[in-house]
Amino acid sequence: MLNEIPSALPLLLKAAATAQRKPGREPAIPELSTGIASLRADPKKLAAYCEVCGFEQAETLPITYPAVLANPLAMHLMAQPQFPLPMLGIVHVRNFIEQKRPLRADEAYAVSVRTGESRRVKAGLEFELVIEYSLEGESLYRCVMTVLHRIAGPKQQGGARPPAPAAQLAEYLTLDVPENQGRRYAAVSGDYNPIHLYTPTAKLLGFKRHIAHGMWSLARCAALLQAELGKAPTVLDVSFKQPLFLPAKVAVKVQKNGDAVDFALLARSSDKVHLSGSLR
Repeated sequence: MLNEIPSALPLLLKAAATAQRKPGREPAIPELSTGIASLRADPKKLAAYCEVCGFEQAETLPITYPAVLANPLAMHLMAQPQFPLPMLGIVHVRNFIEQKRPLRADEAYAVSVRTGESRRVKAGLEFELVIEYSLEGESLYRCVMTVLHRIAGPKQQGGARPPAPAAQLAEYLTLDVPENQGRRYAAVSGDYNPIHLYTPTAKLLGFKRHIAHGMWSLARCAALLQAELGKAPTVLDVSFKQPLFLPAKVAVKVQKNGDAVDFALLARSSDKVHLSGSLR
């Protein structure tokens, strides 16, 4: 259990140092956990996050924000010597968030992060990081982040969630994403992964240009769709498909599906799908 949230720069340096890890072809994810006894959102940082992601200012946290607040705990956990994988090579592939109620911005929560299930898939090894917020012993918020460590060669196919059924009608909302979006989001989230900042730093890690944070893309979609839902969301389920290179022109496809809103973030000039999910 930590006394405070780790700061961003030391975590980034630790993440870079894990590049020396050699996990081999059959890595195993150990049971690891960490946490903090009391975490409260900083009002100024929350306001800046809402501005960058498009959420309206409110007395409760956007459904994506608790996961962002806890991200340094997840990075701290993966920086431990027992964790076998290099951190900068892993890929965020899915997020499943559920909350009993929206978390108030003025409350302090106990937060835990632990490793969850792992499984071999076609592309390598998937594993889960489970984030949980509780108040007075009651669990209020849970986020399961699924990430991928790529391993070359034929593997057994894993069990991805089936896509949500398509609705009859769809609406398209257009967005222009500026070149500096990664730097703007890094400033409010603390995620300074070089692949999001500039083209030269992204090229060092194998990308042709810098890419938007997946959690920004998800938050921007959630901010647009919350009014369409007509109530505070309790579940946000998303799969990340293809990187969003910056700058970008995209569209959010919106479909009503019963009491849920299904959505996809699409390139406007091609058939690329950057993410798809459901908010309910």
